[in-house]
Amino acid sequence: MNIFKIEYDWYEGEHEETLLVKAVEREEFEKDLVKATEFATELIGKKIEDGDYLGKGYSVECLPEYYQQTLWFLTEKLGYMVCYFDENINYSINDSFDKKIFINKFEKKIVRSELK
Repeated sequence: MNIFKIEYDWYEGEHEETLLVKAVEREEFEKDLVKATEFATELIGKKIEDGDYLGKGYSVECLPEYYQQTLWFLTEKLGYMVCYFDENINYSINDSFDKKIFINKFEKKIVRSELK
């Protein structure tokens, strides 16, 4: 399996990124991504009805909608799966001098408190 990241940046700081996984090489993913974006491009300015598309009843007129249609095509039509990665948790497998194997879990937490 290979993991691919797609993302967009839109005005006012809006950002989204998605990890997709499938057992394909990078070259095949790139071809599939082109197909998906061509599909989404065909929907620009057209009313989307329920059915063979994402089906939210709006026309594709902005980058977030275009991005969602591209993702929809990759997952629903081409079989990619969305992955989720929690950057705040790590697991470390270690050994000790007595030949025991143990697992450490590291979790980043944000603690907010008001200083007076």
